[in-house]
Amino acid sequence: AVFVPGFVLALSWLNSITAGHTKKVVTNAVFLSAGSIGAAVGPFMWKAQYKPRDHVPWAVIGASHVVCPILLLTIRAVLARENRLRDAEPIVDEEEDYARVIEGIIDGHRVEVKVDKGFLDMTDRQNRAFRYVL
Repeated sequence: AVFVPGFVLALSWLNSITAGHTKKVVTNAVFLSAGSIGAAVGPFMWKAQYKPRDHVPWAVIGASHVVCPILLLTIRAVLARENRLRDAEPIVDEEEDYARVIEGIIDGHRVEVKVDKGFLDMTDRQNRAFRYVL
């Protein structure tokens, strides 16, 4: 089918622009659920009342093929803008790959530990060092 390469590319891009394990799992579930629902509902468009030319189903398919690239380009523009805003932010920590995490309090003093940000399960919104793949 024609949509398969686009579907695979969209799924791959979704994984590239999402950070954090939980957020990735949820976005993949939503994306695949929406695709499954669309695939299940799609055949119901082909009704006998639209025959012999089936103008309505073909119009819906054509509209979706026009709207989808527009949505993808809009998302790309928003993510490019977010990348520019993040690039313009001052660097707070010299070591961008690490974060300081409070491990505990000993004798009334906070004990902080440097942890690699990759282990913190931060989403793309929380991790300001994350850049969206365009």
